[in-house]
Amino acid sequence: KPFALGCRAEHPQEMINYSQWGIKELKGVKAAEYKLTYKSDYSLPVYSFCMCPGGKVVPASPQEGLSIVNGMSYYNRNLPNANSAIVAGFDYNEYMNREVSALEALDLLEELERKFYNFNSSFVAPASLIRDFGLGRDTGKLPQTSYPLGIKAADFNDLLYPQVLSSLRKSFNDFEKKIKGFSEGVMIGLESKTSSTIQAIRDENCRAIGFDNLYICGEGSGWSGGIISSAADGIKAALRV
Repeated sequence: KPFALGCRAEHPQEMINYSQWGIKELKGVKAAEYKLTYKSDYSLPVYSFCMCPGGKVVPASPQEGLSIVNGMSYYNRNLPNANSAIVAGFDYNEYMNREVSALEALDLLEELERKFYNFNSSFVAPASLIRDFGLGRDTGKLPQTSYPLGIKAADFNDLLYPQVLSSLRKSFNDFEKKIKGFSEGVMIGLESKTSSTIQAIRDENCRAIGFDNLYICGEGSGWSGGIISSAADGIKAALRV
C-alpha cells in the first residue's frame, strides 16, 4: 500500500486551545484537537494523523540503528504540549518508476529510518523550527520539547525525499492559515509508521491465505489500519478462533 512519511509537529497546547477556541481553557473539555489535510495538483497529499492533545512525542523504534518517532497522550491530556504526525502519502512504485515488491519497499523504508538514526548515531531526533524549514533556512536554537531522548537541529533536505519535503512545505503554509501559530512549532524526527504499509490477505475466517491454523489480526491484516479498526479486528479474529 502507499506509505505515509513525514514528521511529528509539536506546539504548546495553550496555543492550539487559543487557535481552536479563542480562549485558554474550555470548561469540561480537556484540550483542543485538530485535523488537517492539504492537497494540490502539484504535491503529494498531506494530512495530520494521531493528533495527541496535551501529550508527548515518543521514540518508536523497534531496534537499534533505526530512528522513528510517534506520539501519545495520557488520559488527562494535561501535559504542556500537543503534537501530531504530519505525513505525505508516498508511493515507492512512483518514486522508483517501476513495480516495487512489498519486501523491497520495506527495505527502502528501513534505509530511510537508518538515515535518521545515523544523523547523530543515536536516538536523538533531528528537528527544525517549522518556520525555518518553510523558509529553507537553518535553525539555530531549538525550544525544549517533550521528546525524552533529545533533539538536535537538522537540515531535513539531507534526510527526507524531495517530493515529501516539498509537499510538507506547502502544507505547512496552508496549515498556518487554519491553525494560527502553526509555523511557530517544531518538526521532530521521522514519522513512518502511521499504519501498516503491507496487507496480509486472509480468508473469511481471518486465517492467512494458504494456512488452516494461522490467524492474523490487527494492524495490516485485511483492511484494518489504526488503533480503533485494529482493535475491532482483534475481537473479530478472536471470535473466529
